[in-house]
Amino acid sequence: MLLSEQLRQVVDESVLVADTNNYDTSSIADWADAVSHAITLTATKIVYARITAEFVSGDSAFRGHGRIVLDTTPLVATGPVTNGQSVTEDILLLLTAGSYTFKFQHAMSGSAGTLRIKNVRIGTVNFPDKQRNNYASGSVSCPYLATTTVLSQQSFTIPGTRRLSVGNLKKYVCFITVYAGTGGVRKNNLKNPGESNDSGFLNWKLYFDGNQIAWTERVNDRGDSDGSLAYGVGALGRLIKVVSYSAQHTIRLDVYNAYSGTQGCWCYVEILTCPWIMLGEDYEPVDLSLVPQGSTLYVVLEPLNENPTKYARIGKTRVVSFGDSTDYYKNVTGTGILTLDYTFEIVEVTNSVLNVKGLGGCIGIIGVDIR
Repeated sequence: MLLSEQLRQVVDESVLVADTNNYDTSSIADWADAVSHAITLTATKIVYARITAEFVSGDSAFRGHGRIVLDTTPLVATGPVTNGQSVTEDILLLLTAGSYTFKFQHAMSGSAGTLRIKNVRIGTVNFPDKQRNNYASGSVSCPYLATTTVLSQQSFTIPGTRRLSVGNLKKYVCFITVYAGTGGVRKNNLKNPGESNDSGFLNWKLYFDGNQIAWTERVNDRGDSDGSLAYGVGALGRLIKVVSYSAQHTIRLDVYNAYSGTQGCWCYVEILTCPWIMLGEDYEPVDLSLVPQGSTLYVVLEPLNENPTKYARIGKTRVVSFGDSTDYYKNVTGTGILTLDYTFEIVEVTNSVLNVKGLGGCIGIIGVDIR
């Protein structure tokens, strides 16, 4: 008897906006809409939004910037785009039923040139076991040569476990997206533990459960003294972390002001928690406590916002590792739609671990053929 759950709820998946136009600007100016798109959701869904900012022309002093804003809340930014660069940023966030406006914006600083906003896309996907937490700090006064907490410690609780056909939900993936800036000054750097503060900049540090933690991705706005530091403000940081069900965690954001004077600093934080959207390191989404010995486990991995190399495997890194061939009883790797099937014959189910990974991919289906 085959028991399975289609975790990627394809019936809820839709492309709301696929904008193939190019939006060019050659004006030195602060954030302005290149294009905006209104959407309406009839139910709670995970929304995907994407932007590309591309250098078209200009000299080495040209700075172009792109970002996505949800209604009035900035979500992600590309950082400075120059010297022939093309930068794409995207975000997955959970939104309830209602109407929203996504603004895809550009800013230009430095010398004259042309920036292109393109590759604009909005869509919906859906999975069970999902949660949103979001915070806005407001403007916080940050004195010169001092550390100030901009986002005070915020607590959030990971959803609980539930029973699937193969066993109990075990680990969630937490996607924390931070958009941070300083009023009128494009001088924001995101720092990792052990890195010294940069003189002439606002140095941002992220704390998870009271400890400073390294960013998974960081895009500084890093303004040069080009005479238009008020334009294109906003740094992007992401932390992607595996967490246990029902656990409580905290986040906090501090700034050390090594720029000058007292600055008004602010940040916006979006947290999406879901066990089925994968990250770039091994984790165990479920235990296998309900798989009878002799049965066959099925796991289907799929591309989501990217088509990365994905991994699904039965086993675990051993005390002395000689590679995947000796760490895992079954290991499948590849792009596209990838299926792991493994029959527990001589290997004990109760002594087995399912590991998956692949940032940009997801777990589409999980099930067991009971024998």
